[in-house]
Amino acid sequence: MLLWSDSTWQACGVSKTDGVLVALSGGADSVALALELKRLQQEGRIARVEAAHLHHGIRGFDADADANFVRAFCLRNAIPLTVEQIDVPKLARENGVSLELAARNARYAFLNRVLCDRSLDCIALGHHRQDQAETVLLRLIRGTGTDGLAGMRVRSDRLIRPMLYTGRDEIIAYLNERGQTYCTDATNFETDATRNRIRLNLLPILKSLNPSVVSALSDTARFVAQDADYLNALADEAFSDANAEREKLISLDTPIRMRVLRKMLPYRDFTSDDLDRLDALLSGQTGDAVTLKNGVVAWLDAKRLRIGKDDQEPFELPVPNEGTVRLPNGTLTVKRVEAATFPCGGSDAYVDADRLIGNVTVRSPKEGDRFTPFGMRGSKLLSDYFTDRKVPRFERNVPIVCDERGAVFIVGYTVDERMRVTADSKTILHYHYEED
Repeated sequence: MLLWSDSTWQACGVSKTDGVLVALSGGADSVALALELKRLQQEGRIARVEAAHLHHGIRGFDADADANFVRAFCLRNAIPLTVEQIDVPKLARENGVSLELAARNARYAFLNRVLCDRSLDCIALGHHRQDQAETVLLRLIRGTGTDGLAGMRVRSDRLIRPMLYTGRDEIIAYLNERGQTYCTDATNFETDATRNRIRLNLLPILKSLNPSVVSALSDTARFVAQDADYLNALADEAFSDANAEREKLISLDTPIRMRVLRKMLPYRDFTSDDLDRLDALLSGQTGDAVTLKNGVVAWLDAKRLRIGKDDQEPFELPVPNEGTVRLPNGTLTVKRVEAATFPCGGSDAYVDADRLIGNVTVRSPKEGDRFTPFGMRGSKLLSDYFTDRKVPRFERNVPIVCDERGAVFIVGYTVDERMRVTADSKTILHYHYEED
């Protein structure tokens, strides 16, 4: 018997030249997965199979026995193996997270490290149909949209799940047919982890209502995934076309607009409240703002929805006579030129280098900054300059090029009048700022 169909294997996107790393716990699922991948290697359908086993430092002698089983299994089947031990309880305490989450994070970090160290192409996981059903229920209980209800995918970046549509009973039958033993993790039968409670308590109740509930949930995830992929493709197009312009965002159908707003957020752990507040902001006035999590602020300028940090750390960096300076949100380039080119945009400035005094730096704005805007007489507070130009406060944290006397170039806006290039200027510097 085979553990997955040709169409599922195609969806994994693995070629004949690829090397596959199996996440091998020693349990039935990962052992069956390793055997099947070894068969594909022998048939020339993949180039290499290797395995990785992480000892979590949780189950004492049982975990030691699992590691020894995996070593013997890999030796017998000529599968190169990497084993590592990590103190997951210590990690959980240090990071203030549950044992379950600490173990998951440690496991994926370990697998990705081995993947790179061994120059392999993807990580194969033993998730099967019941795992998918549990994932759908877990996300439904916590609250989710169509992307969440789509559950796990056969391929997610460098992760593949060839057995995602395979039943647990099929996996056990496959192993029994080959006389292959496997390990059983006793913690799978403890009810302190949420997923275990779903497996041991909730699913049996649902099976009393529908004996085929695992298949039903797995199929639902597959159908929802098709719809989610279609909507996300439309949202990708809309995201590029809208360019954060408020009127274009408002004109989008709600399912597409909400996906575009998700793409605009600089963090992934968003909530429905985050999206609802962003959506409501689109109907506001210029200068309106909402504060989101992680120090992120969204606000409206005359045309666009802007999202950024309200609490950017202050910085100050030296600026060379010629060269490039990397800033927190962009790059400043300095070049010596023969002549100034006018008009130029706000990201460019030409200055008379002979008028610079002392060392030149680029920094974030400071309270009390004063300068003389180009074409004016007398100094002006930078804050007043921004107020006169109706610049929202969330857009005022721009880089400032300074010498030892004061501001030289307010990036995005203007240069100080004292730096004006004239017919008598002998040395001219061109400053150009490129935002990330």
